[in-house]
Amino acid sequence: MGPKKASTNGSTAGNPAKIDTSSPKDGEVIQNHFEAPPNPTESEFHEGPQDGTTTGKTVPGQAPEYREAPEMSLRARKRSSSESSSEESASKKSKLEEDDYIVPAPVITKENWQGYCEIESDPAYFSVILREIGIRGVDVQELHFLDPAHLMTLPPIHGLVLLFRAREFDEANQEDTCPDHIWFANQMPGQNSCATLTMIHTLLNVNDPDVDIGEHMRQFKNFTQDMTPPQRGHTFASWNFVKKIHNSFAKKMDMLENDKYIAGKAAQAEKRKAAGAKKAAAPKATSRSRTARRNSNDSNESDASVEEFEANTHHYIAFVPVEGQVWKLDGMDKQPTLMSEYDEEQGEMWFDGISERINALIATGDNDYGIFAITQSPLIPLRDKLIEADNTIKHVDAHLTEINIDWKEFLDEDDREPPSPSFMGSFSEEQRAANAVPGSIKAAIDGENLPALLERHCDLVSAMRDLVMEYMEKEQEVAVQNERAQDRRWDYGPAIHLWMNMLARNGYLEENLNNFIES
Repeated sequence: MGPKKASTNGSTAGNPAKIDTSSPKDGEVIQNHFEAPPNPTESEFHEGPQDGTTTGKTVPGQAPEYREAPEMSLRARKRSSSESSSEESASKKSKLEEDDYIVPAPVITKENWQGYCEIESDPAYFSVILREIGIRGVDVQELHFLDPAHLMTLPPIHGLVLLFRAREFDEANQEDTCPDHIWFANQMPGQNSCATLTMIHTLLNVNDPDVDIGEHMRQFKNFTQDMTPPQRGHTFASWNFVKKIHNSFAKKMDMLENDKYIAGKAAQAEKRKAAGAKKAAAPKATSRSRTARRNSNDSNESDASVEEFEANTHHYIAFVPVEGQVWKLDGMDKQPTLMSEYDEEQGEMWFDGISERINALIATGDNDYGIFAITQSPLIPLRDKLIEADNTIKHVDAHLTEINIDWKEFLDEDDREPPSPSFMGSFSEEQRAANAVPGSIKAAIDGENLPALLERHCDLVSAMRDLVMEYMEKEQEVAVQNERAQDRRWDYGPAIHLWMNMLARNGYLEENLNNFIES
């Protein structure tokens, strides 16, 4: 969906911004280059000789037209032959020069297509998009119903995403300007970027040390911090790094359908412009002429396809908690909308009030909707538990060594060492320091004797084994998501199209056409 038409200020409004964001190395700053598109130059055309004997332009594989007179002297025939040869050379040269100005149509691919395609509303695909952008510590989950009691059982929720049949609501409560502490961008017309933009709306407003938005997003946020929502929207729409990741889920037909819709909208705009100019210049038309024009086939064909497309349009919007307030961030709105306020110190949860509003919105619409929660990654609490257990067992072992250096001889071989999978090596020193042994547990360990410490050691080893297994299961779920995304990105359309062309060329389709026509 495209947003309401919003005016833009600054250079980025007149000249769509372009960001060059190749994958950064550690510590490397991503260079953002903004430049206006070059102005078109006048085309030059070369015309061949126009002397009446040849056309000056030739058809490939066909010589210039030449007709010999019925009667010619030998000298005249030689002269005519020489002139014809010269004209043929000039014609070939002219054609070569003309070919220099024939630029082949570009091949449209996922990598160079300038739009944003519609993608399936699958939380696995959304999670993959966020990871490939470079965002860590989050996950996307689908919700089959919206109930505060159920939301309490989920990992911390950073935002709720609603997919619904596009319609306006609460637009009267929009802010006059975008608040400084809210990052918000408009969605550009003709760009089906609302799925990715909604997730970015959520995560660029999150203040959580466990959420790492990545170097690309950090620099993008810093670069656009002082821009207006339309300017941010222009910048986002031209950001090829994110666009390629989003469009990697597109199929050729998706891009064609989107271009067809844009072409239909452009045709409608041209018709309205032409009709307005004609109405202003011409005398008042009769009712008969207006009716005849309105009912003509050529005026309704493209309009019907555009209206049908828009009637089935769905849209993503985000509800995000920021500093005790819940905001609706809809790229089609001009500004953010404050929905409610909450006080965590009083035990209020941010999603209590907004859940009622979303459920009421769904009840007044239809059943064609989806709800997603952008939550903390399930790996985060497992990581913290593993680090705390590892720190605790090290403290226990150190105390055991002080009591008896040969304490391991009292244990079975399987219980002597805690598990040490390779992924634990990726835990940073900051993360280990943040999950130190609690003071009360540390004091209890320091007062225990040898048998109690040995029992605690065995319990910790068993607990760490369970945590490692659970952590590896969650990592396997991530691997399954990546595999599903890779399968979804494969486009069978071109192969099917090629196969059908082959069947058409060898006559199979024509011979068996009646077998595919219902009687």
